Amino acid sequence: MNESFGIRIASDPPARLWGGFGDLEIPADIVESAPAVYLGGGELLNAPDFEIPINGQAERIDIRLSGVSAEVLAIAIGEAASVKGAKVHFVRFYFDEDWQLEEVEYDNVFRADKLTFSSEETDEGRSRVLTLSIATEDTDRNRSPQAYWTDADQRRKSPADAIFSHVAQIYQGVLRRFGPK
Repeated sequence: MNESFGIRIASDPPARLWGGFGDLEIPADIVESAPAVYLGGGELLNAPDFEIPINGQAERIDIRLSGVSAEVLAIAIGEAASVKGAKVHFVRFYFDEDWQLEEVEYDNVFRADKLTFSSEETDEGRSRVLTLSIATEDTDRNRSPQAYWTDADQRRKSPADAIFSHVAQIYQGVLRRFGPK
């Protein structure tokens, strides 16, 4: 069985790239409501193993596609700004010995941090590389690991939410009694 990887970026419209050459049509499934076409992004250089830590520090994962066609590069340049914060599915494609699609597996869901591209002249011609930087969906990189939940932090996100209104008192040694008075 042969295997390849792809990414689906939930932008508008969704961007779909896979680590092979040419277009890859997949049938409708749990993510795609209708048959979808993944554009051949080129050789997948870097799709590292990833871990989903529980109460741990999440790592940033960079997925690099090289040998990118001019068509894919034009799409990436036009959509780079809208990619930040978009949901990203990491997809595995399984093929038979004749490279006919057998199965599509959605491995994990991430959030896109940024999409960058580079292009350089080599002896064989121009080499184009797209790099998508992603992190787990529940990662908030703006908050330091030693941050405390405070009423001010919560009210910035939701002004009517007073769930942390007594946190400062607890930190100052005041006990909060819960239940009936």
